[in-house]
Amino acid sequence: MLVSIGSRSIPKIIAITRGFSKYPELWMDNEESLEFVIMPKEERKDECQGQEKDKFSGVSCNPLTLGETINGAKTRAKNAFEYAKESNRTCTYGVGIEAGMYPVPEVDTKFMDTSICAIYDGEKYYIGFSPSFEYPQTVVDRVLEGEELGFMEDIFGSTAKGRKGAIGVLTAGRVYRDELEEYAVIMALTKIAAKEVYDK
Repeated sequence: MLVSIGSRSIPKIIAITRGFSKYPELWMDNEESLEFVIMPKEERKDECQGQEKDKFSGVSCNPLTLGETINGAKTRAKNAFEYAKESNRTCTYGVGIEAGMYPVPEVDTKFMDTSICAIYDGEKYYIGFSPSFEYPQTVVDRVLEGEELGFMEDIFGSTAKGRKGAIGVLTAGRVYRDELEEYAVIMALTKIAAKEVYDK
């Protein structure tokens, strides 16, 4: 089984490799091995900020709706799948993860944040969400003004783009970004791993 990862982000790579590794029945039954391919640096252009469009995901660097975040994850997954295919590799799944805020009128800041994983098999998408959480009001305000969340070092230090992530700061190290994103991967895998249940 070959899984193509639509990111060069260390937390996302950890989340995807660890999530898939928890399902050995997906490849061991067919006497396959589990392999991962990561897109080369020149394929990735993550230089946008705020509401600028990311050339790889097709959505802004700070998605502000569930629809936009899902579309970003799906585009990443499809691009990863196509990259492996163009490299003459037999790809089983392309995987993309996109994080974004979305409106929730019932919470204080009116927004919550989640990470969304899309898995693409060449025909269908499988979608999973991580747990959601609320940012401080000042963070939400600055994101809405177009500031890139990952660069808010005055609030999150220098770790917001790394493995710890903003959630690592907000949970005092109890949950790291890669762990949060791993839940999204596992949730996306449910329809693949438990196909017989969904087919009933």
